[in-house]
Amino acid sequence: MKKLPFTCPVCGRKKDYPLSELFEGAVLTCPFCSLTLTLHGHMWMDVQKEIQKIDDKNKEAG
Repeated sequence: MKKLPFTCPVCGRKKDYPLSELFEGAVLTCPFCSLTLTLHGHMWMDVQKEIQKIDDKNKEAG
């Protein structure tokens, strides 16, 4: 399963999330500092860009 690292905006540590858990409105909780955030707005746009990069790499490799 493909995963995308997501950096916590508070503590700066990364957690890999499966792409299936990354969608607009998803609620993410940092396992390190317990920050809970909803994936929307500019954060969601950034995640979409990273997912697109992964898709583009897979198309080139496939």
